[in-house]
Amino acid sequence: MDIKKIDVVLLERMFKQSNQELKRNIELVNDLNVFPVPDGDTGTNMSLTLQSAIESINSSKMYSIETISKEISKGSLMGARGNSGVILSQIFRGFAKGCEGKEELDAIDLANALEKASEVAYKAVMKPIEGTILTVIRKTSEYAVQFVNEKTTIDEIIDYIISIAEKALDETPEQLEVLKQAGVVDAGGKGLVCIFKGFRHAVQGRELLEEEITSRVKTETQKILAPEDIEFGYCTEFIVKGSINAKVLKEKIMKLGDSMVFVESEDIVKVHIHTNNPGIALEYALKEGELIKIKIENMREQHTQLLTEAANEVYEEKKNKKSKYEIIAVAIGAGISTIFEDLGVTQIIEGGQTMNPSTKDLLEKIDNTNADNIIILPNNGNIILAAEQAKKISDKNIYIVPTKTIPQGINSLIEFDWEDEPEKNIEKMKECISNISTVEITYSVKDTVFDGIEIKENEILGVSEGKIISVGDNLHDITLKTIKSIINKDTEIITIYFGEDVQEEEANNLAEEIEKLIEFGDVEVYYGGQPLYYYLISVE
Repeated sequence: MDIKKIDVVLLERMFKQSNQELKRNIELVNDLNVFPVPDGDTGTNMSLTLQSAIESINSSKMYSIETISKEISKGSLMGARGNSGVILSQIFRGFAKGCEGKEELDAIDLANALEKASEVAYKAVMKPIEGTILTVIRKTSEYAVQFVNEKTTIDEIIDYIISIAEKALDETPEQLEVLKQAGVVDAGGKGLVCIFKGFRHAVQGRELLEEEITSRVKTETQKILAPEDIEFGYCTEFIVKGSINAKVLKEKIMKLGDSMVFVESEDIVKVHIHTNNPGIALEYALKEGELIKIKIENMREQHTQLLTEAANEVYEEKKNKKSKYEIIAVAIGAGISTIFEDLGVTQIIEGGQTMNPSTKDLLEKIDNTNADNIIILPNNGNIILAAEQAKKISDKNIYIVPTKTIPQGINSLIEFDWEDEPEKNIEKMKECISNISTVEITYSVKDTVFDGIEIKENEILGVSEGKIISVGDNLHDITLKTIKSIINKDTEIITIYFGEDVQEEEANNLAEEIEKLIEFGDVEVYYGGQPLYYYLISVE
């Protein structure tokens, strides 16, 4: 098949098939993450970012090469999650710039659009690192521009793009020592190769079916009950009249759900049950008698409406009362969220480890504020870029304190003064986080070698400032060993936030032993309730 031009229909299919190909390889890309902790995964972040772009295409009413590429750019930016997602959105932004004014794309146009994609992506990153997705897009575009001429077909240029991208990906371990030690290629670069392969599926006329997509995209953990958390969705009520074998009917229907009420009165039985199969309940009843009254209500829909109404009430109340500050913090864990709220945080975004909030998630919180100044605490290095993108998009007065850990976020708020001017507050908060060391105790999600350390899946990891300090099987010993490696005679305060898998007694015993290590310091213990991380510890 020799395709000379990409028209609007093919371009749309190319991006949709790239979305399918990336979904199919989510876990493969995730497994390439060098750092073996259960954190925001590259494959998941890139897939959710691209999915947001596809949703933007689907909702667009305009239909042209330029509008589709712009919708891809806008949708991916709004849905960008993690550093890899933000960088991918910038690649699409550059690609869209390269498509401006085009009614069709030939091979030269496609190569030039990729070159623009590389240029924009590099400019978006403060300190570009080679051996990453940036290198893959740069080398791919450079060679593609040199390769094409007026006779090059779309099939040929895409095959060439994939071959160059794969070669650039294979070379990433030689550019980044951490990749070389772990024996893997760059995860973001692999995700980009998947996208290019999706382009080829579309050009070849092959469409990936849903059954081919075996990877599961993770969803955000929510503290409040979400509609999908309602196990049985239909509140079903009816009255049956006749010569009824009530015992048999009751036994059949009670297996269909919960919250059952079964009232008998002479030749009438009234039934109430929460079930996902109201039709089956009615069929059972019809076998016993005549149905008199029937009422079926969708509880998930009702719950959504209630949540919407409650949110609107809060929003209306806040809209009419403007404050000097609002603080938005990313956090996960009931105890952690409570601590942030007690320190003045007005809005919590559920997320951090394993699920990075998107630019859109951040913007929704920003839009729900009514303050002169908005302060964002990302509390995760993988969320800072998304926060910066949200700041660029919003017309509100936003300040980002670049907190990379939960303890940094908590400690920064201790320096915050509601009466001070924003610049002074931000200066104090940034200075505060520079004086704090963070220890994270978690577990390895895979067998790997990192920084010369051989690590087995499920081993306990002691991490400090992004560096793995200690590895082993004993949680208590690994935590102590990691703490010992960073404390000194000047250590004044150690604060322990214990997670959902740790008992308070364990945390208190740990604190007692740590107290013996610091002669004049204090050790404090708080319930964090965070998943995945046994302990989050700040050292000052």
